[in-house]
Amino acid sequence: MNIGWARKLLETFHANGVREVVYCAGARNSPLVSVLGAVSGIKTYSFFEERSAAFFALGLVRRTERPVAVITTSGTAAAELLPATIEAFHLGLPLLLVTADRPKRLRGTGAPQAIDQTGLFAKFIEHEYDLESGELPQLRMWTRRQPLHVNVCFDEPLIDEPVEEFTIESSEVDGNPLARVHGSSRSGMTSSSEWASLRLTRFLRGEGVVLVLVGSLESDDERESVVRFLTKLRMPTYLEGTSGLRERDELGDFALRSGDKILPWGLKRGSFTRALRIGGVPTARIWRDLEEPTSAIETLSLSPLPFAGLSRGEFLCSEIAPALDAIGPLEVKPSAVTWLEKDRAARSELETLITEFPQAEPSLFRSLSALVSPEAHVFVGNSLPIREWDLAAGYDRRFAVEANRGVNGIDGQVSTFCGSAHAEKENWAVIGDLTAMYDLAGLWAVHQRPEPNLRIVVVNNGGGRIFGRIFKSAAFENRHDFGFEHWAKQWRLGYERWTKVPAKWSGEKHAVIELVPDDEQTTRFWDRYDAIFAGD
Repeated sequence: MNIGWARKLLETFHANGVREVVYCAGARNSPLVSVLGAVSGIKTYSFFEERSAAFFALGLVRRTERPVAVITTSGTAAAELLPATIEAFHLGLPLLLVTADRPKRLRGTGAPQAIDQTGLFAKFIEHEYDLESGELPQLRMWTRRQPLHVNVCFDEPLIDEPVEEFTIESSEVDGNPLARVHGSSRSGMTSSSEWASLRLTRFLRGEGVVLVLVGSLESDDERESVVRFLTKLRMPTYLEGTSGLRERDELGDFALRSGDKILPWGLKRGSFTRALRIGGVPTARIWRDLEEPTSAIETLSLSPLPFAGLSRGEFLCSEIAPALDAIGPLEVKPSAVTWLEKDRAARSELETLITEFPQAEPSLFRSLSALVSPEAHVFVGNSLPIREWDLAAGYDRRFAVEANRGVNGIDGQVSTFCGSAHAEKENWAVIGDLTAMYDLAGLWAVHQRPEPNLRIVVVNNGGGRIFGRIFKSAAFENRHDFGFEHWAKQWRLGYERWTKVPAKWSGEKHAVIELVPDDEQTTRFWDRYDAIFAGD
């Protein structure tokens, strides 16, 4: 029964869009693993470690825009899926968690590898199926806007019949984007695009200057709708790299390009009275500043995901493109000219610092952006790298920038990057040293996806320097003197160590690049940059 049941489960997953499966083999999930080895029509990847496997599967979801299943054995192996599940939940991605389990009668007995796996993922899944005796999950109701958990209780004997090769035939979903319901079915916050458009129009009719913050956007349709809207509005706009709009020339007249410190500078001087967020929750610190209950700034957020990002202000959970496209002509009011002038002056001083301190950490990001092909897929790690990319990357070419911004953590980023890599492009990850250490097992996947070019740039500044800037104390930094050459060699990848970025690079197809900033230049850079926004 187990083998036949495992086959029917895979057929059910396939019928609901799953074309790739990541599995971590064990005894309890042996029926599923055995059947995976005999099936055609599903691409499989094996992992020895569940936490990295789940983040790799998350990367595959991001690349294919289809559900991807990650299969584990029982016990704590299932619990290792939680970090990636939390990230997928906050990104609104369809990660399918398939956990093998011992029979239900053993729950609470302390039997080996028999924990209660129901409820493991609690608030971070759309639904859970706890199956036994050949039951199948009803996946047709899955919105694919949240992860989903299928817990499969296999009894002995695990391999109860011969495993024969078989093919799962293509279904009607092949070749078509899978429909995903925007918003959350249980959030109660989903708005129609017509209602969102009306509320947004009312918000824009208020007095004063609107600051627009554009976070992560999901599609080219969204990006083009946002561009059309912004060119009508013409208010000061901060474009994060993950929006895909940071380098757009037609937005340059009103885009703030001196870094996110211009935002609190403008807040303190009353340069704007309202703030509009479009897309993902912003990286910029200003969004946390606006959380203060005493803030007089009126806020509105527009996002397809059910996360306001603030405990105050108005939130519209709606598809972005139809909501913005339905807005009629806007009466453009005078913008914050003084604020924009300050931004231009600060940008000029920033360019001077990049020239004066070429080996400072932000300056290396400028050089790196000049090296990376404009057609490349760029994955930027959280902590300092995403902020330094937004601050210092060049504006002379457009980049497709991705990041795991669901919960802003540094976990699983190497694995996610390996899964999200595109076969037809250069793929660059730019991550911090502690981020790399968090996911040293993530490179297991590199040789299972040999087709992409993977360049992993590890910015090794000797610890978590973002905390040094925040708390002014080395106690928060986890200082170290480790390098990454042997990590690259362990996984049979090329390795280079750079203290400056070359104008051209023709290194190996897969490589780890250790980028080492100059400590003194970096300190002087940040001191001078901070001084730009001090005083006046």
